[in-house]
Amino acid sequence: MNIQTPLSAATSGRRKTFPDAFPEGLKPRLRLFLSVDLVGSTKYKQSRQVWRPEILSFYSNFDHIFRAQYRAFTESHGGDLPAPEFWKSNGDELLYVCELQGLGHAHAVMHVWLAALKEYRGMAGDADAPLDVKSTAWIGLFPAPNAEVFFRRGGGEPSDADPILAQSDLRDAWYADPTGHSITRDFVGPSIDTGFRLTAWSSPDRMVVSVDLAFLLTGAYARGVGPLKLHVSGREKLRGVIDDQPYPTLWIPVGGREPARAIDPRPGLVSTDRQTIRACCEAVIEQNYQSIIPLHLAGARYEDFDWAPPYILNRILRHWQEEVRYRTEVTRVVLL
Repeated sequence: MNIQTPLSAATSGRRKTFPDAFPEGLKPRLRLFLSVDLVGSTKYKQSRQVWRPEILSFYSNFDHIFRAQYRAFTESHGGDLPAPEFWKSNGDELLYVCELQGLGHAHAVMHVWLAALKEYRGMAGDADAPLDVKSTAWIGLFPAPNAEVFFRRGGGEPSDADPILAQSDLRDAWYADPTGHSITRDFVGPSIDTGFRLTAWSSPDRMVVSVDLAFLLTGAYARGVGPLKLHVSGREKLRGVIDDQPYPTLWIPVGGREPARAIDPRPGLVSTDRQTIRACCEAVIEQNYQSIIPLHLAGARYEDFDWAPPYILNRILRHWQEEVRYRTEVTRVVLL
């Protein structure tokens, strides 16, 4: 599998992948998703009359710790890499998302996130504390095979509005003013589904990561931060993911307090060998490349998108051409 093949140029020198009129919201973007979830919160709320302050402190304290860690990291390592943004909450789970600018960016975010987890867990005391946190990380390529979905705050589109054109209009409006408050968005697709499935495998002592993220992180590591301590411990079925084939259990240990149980509660032999982990991930990606996209971000050149496979770039270009054709047809019908 050649994961570094750029879209070949038709003429001498490099050419732009997409035409000048191509929408900003359809250009390829690789996003890192991070989940942190309270462990033991259901029992905690059921067994106490006063539970709200502790839960609310998780929302505010973790976010504060993470942002402080990120500021400290960027100040000490230089650079001005975008920090992950809060995506949404899902009960007692906080979700963050970050558009990756390169492999060094991915390593930086992961190191900072792990440091924030360790600090937050350390604040909570020992293994007997009633609440703990667990975390999961995954990546997704947009707008294929995953997609953004946009909503207008305060009300939807008129009932007679074409849903496909309404989405493209909302998308263009969002990217024209990403800081505006009239439109919100969500993320959907196979990578998102996989990520949420993987959260069931995570535990306070281990942060579970997706196959494609692990593959990305084993390609190289950023100077100044060192490699992440990736582990693989067997395979299990992940319901609905890659046709229910066994999925590798890939994780990074998380510090902060003494574990209440052994560090490796899941079955399977544990390996920390970088090449073994990379080969394991590569085999899964090769067999499922339509849903798990092979990517390489080292030296990423976003103006040419030469880190994304040609078949994905062609799929995105066809999507835009079909969107333009559809808009023309619908407009013609309305006018007639």
